[in-house]
Amino acid sequence: MTGKITRRQALKRLGGATLFGAGVAGGAFAGQIIGAEPAVAGEGETYAPGGHSGHGVPAGPAERRLSGGLPAGAAAGPYSGEFSPPEWMKGAELDHVTVPPPPSRQAVRELEMTVVEAPLQVSRSHTVDAWMYNGTAPGPTIRATEGELLRIRFRNFTGHDHNLHFHGRHSPFYDGWEPVPPGGETVYEIEAGPAGVHPYHCHSMPIDQHIARGLYGVFIVDPPGGRPEAHEIVLVLAGWDPEERGYNQLYAWNGIAGFYDKFPIRIPAGEPVRAYVVNATEYDPVASFHLHAETFKVYPAGIGEVPAFEHDVVQFGQMDRAILEFTLSERGRYMFHPHQHSIAMRGAMGWFAAI
Repeated sequence: MTGKITRRQALKRLGGATLFGAGVAGGAFAGQIIGAEPAVAGEGETYAPGGHSGHGVPAGPAERRLSGGLPAGAAAGPYSGEFSPPEWMKGAELDHVTVPPPPSRQAVRELEMTVVEAPLQVSRSHTVDAWMYNGTAPGPTIRATEGELLRIRFRNFTGHDHNLHFHGRHSPFYDGWEPVPPGGETVYEIEAGPAGVHPYHCHSMPIDQHIARGLYGVFIVDPPGGRPEAHEIVLVLAGWDPEERGYNQLYAWNGIAGFYDKFPIRIPAGEPVRAYVVNATEYDPVASFHLHAETFKVYPAGIGEVPAFEHDVVQFGQMDRAILEFTLSERGRYMFHPHQHSIAMRGAMGWFAAI
């Protein structure tokens, strides 16, 4: 009928990949990333330079803008422009953090954690002077079984004091608040617990700057009997302050702005999903996670054998977290983002592609 469009046409106008084309179908595991580029401009649309930070915006009769002055249209994508991932990045670039390590158990697990400083390109238009655990932001996902002992050799290769503080339950003698000087090292012994999902981060002063520059990560603790089988993913929300103004100018899931908008996370339709979601955002007192077209069961901090409630949006304070369990019942694209839209539209939009 006149005036109506199909779902496929709507997604094409949004600049996304075709739902059931070669760019989506064919994968079967959480964490495999769709390598689809945004579609070309639609018929009759032309794009001219200018607008927000010099990125392309619609011109002529098709001119339209989203709230917040962001460019809209297939050339930039509705949530792209300067908040899209670096152009050189490929779809598997964040698999190391999107997909958590498998469960395992050892009496004692020996780990190496270093702090390094290096430039990190976090979007098409922004590079930050990052501080990182083991060279990544977020740092490596650490996984253990409740009661397992972690013996972590920590070394500081930067010119600033740093350390390693875990949330959860452990001996206060290894709480990680003591500064480790440049060139220094120490050993932490952490007995994993309680079962759940917990962050770790730097606790050296000024703490907000150390976290905002990339010193955070995820600690998954499995119950002794394990968890039911599911496709597992890790999503860490954080902000970046590339101009060091004391507030976030862009946001990202797993360190790179706009990554899961360009490269949706592929999930088999009808199969259970477990998402470990952590809010590592500094400077913003609250954030959230919202899933379109579906609901999820919420385990606050991942603690407990039964969910506390079911919802489609959950609020997070700073360093708050949860395990979310859901199933995408039919094939299609399901958007996720914080419901603080000033955060969402500056790099924190993403998609699950149920295949």
